[in-house]
Amino acid sequence: MKLIFSSVFESDFAELVGYFHEQGGGKVSAQFEESVCRLVELLNQNPELGRLRRDLRPGAIRSFAIPQFRNYILFYRISGNDLVLLRVRFGGMDLPGLF
Repeated sequence: MKLIFSSVFESDFAELVGYFHEQGGGKVSAQFEESVCRLVELLNQNPELGRLRRDLRPGAIRSFAIPQFRNYILFYRISGNDLVLLRVRFGGMDLPGLF
């Protein structure tokens, strides 16, 4: 599959890396980056692993909790042969309001 990073995903990711750097230092932000990268690789190989989110619009959005950072969720969509990364956010937010 081809990976497509939405600009919103890129912004979310940069924001969270900065947040984890401020909260726990470079080691924590590096762990977050690594966890997200590993998850993206896993989903690229097995795109249907994520939970289909019928509560989010537009349809066909899937989500998967980030290992080691289980309160944070990666949102994506499968579009043909593309894996489109949409967002990465804290799971306690108003998720329907994000889309």
